[in-house]
Amino acid sequence: MLCASVNGVNLYYDRLGSGDPLVLIHGLGERKEGWRFQHELAEHFDLITPDLRGFGKTRCSESQEITINAFARDIVELLDQLGLKEAHILGFSMGGMVAQEIYKIRPEKIKSLILANTLFYVPKWLKKLLLRTNKKFTSNLTIEKFHTGATSRCLHDKNEENVQKVMPIWSEHLDGLLPGVSECLEIDYRQTLKKMNVPTLIISCQNDRICPPFNQKRMHKLIANSKFYMIKKAGHVGKIEKTDEFNHVVLHFLTSVSA
Repeated sequence: MLCASVNGVNLYYDRLGSGDPLVLIHGLGERKEGWRFQHELAEHFDLITPDLRGFGKTRCSESQEITINAFARDIVELLDQLGLKEAHILGFSMGGMVAQEIYKIRPEKIKSLILANTLFYVPKWLKKLLLRTNKKFTSNLTIEKFHTGATSRCLHDKNEENVQKVMPIWSEHLDGLLPGVSECLEIDYRQTLKKMNVPTLIISCQNDRICPPFNQKRMHKLIANSKFYMIKKAGHVGKIEKTDEFNHVVLHFLTSVSA
């Protein structure tokens, strides 16, 4: 595990493999270990997996902001410190929103973009619905309840093997959870998507209840020349439920970009 001081925060990250840099950005409530089933990509790429501020080992004080923009600026600053002119960016769920924000503020840092199980815009009606749902989920929330509840909500096939794979991916504290939820509900990247001109892959999962597939299908239509892939019989964490398929489509896309 490595650490870099970025924007006043000690940002912890792992770095594996060699080749073109590929940054994996985790989702809400996760930590960098949520990408452990994608470590095989390090056979082809310089794999960089950070803990976003407020999650995992990257703690921050109450005075330090936890916003989508702050997450994005941290990633950009990390790339600059590592001397990386550009990188492939793979963002999952909230991490996909961070990836969109990176494109919005520093598009030249992105060589290609993979947006998995994410959102680009939350209309008022959906925001109200999600606020009610999350208020119930976060009421009197403990770390144990969060781990159990999040695992159940994110899986399609809740067999014991899948549960044991997903349980360890979550952050060991709740510092960034509530601010992160609020931030995710305020996003609007409709205009950003229309301007995207880097190779882009949208990954969706058929049984995703957190970020339903209609969101990713709409993103595909907004991003010119983007590619779309649907993973069937998988919930929100298709990267774990269908690891081989997820990794294959990511590798195939990145290989085609490099070629």
